[in-house]
Amino acid sequence: DVYFGFPPAIKNFYAPKTPKIMKEIGIHQLLLETDLEDATSAWDDLKRGVTGISEALDMAESEVARITYENANRFYFEPI
Repeated sequence: DVYFGFPPAIKNFYAPKTPKIMKEIGIHQLLLETDLEDATSAWDDLKRGVTGISEALDMAESEVARITYENANRFYFEPI
């Protein structure tokens, strides 16, 4: 499987083309990502990521959080 992340700390996250790209990729191939090094700021950045994905895909934030969590588990913990 191939996964994609869109970190909100990068200005392209808010570009007009980003929602279209997210829709083409689909929720089951998206991961939450942050490029921030400070752990206290990273948590807020991840929350912004959930909000941005939920707006782009017209989904509830809770559903985006659940699915991206499941995606991360597959990405990090399933054997190749």
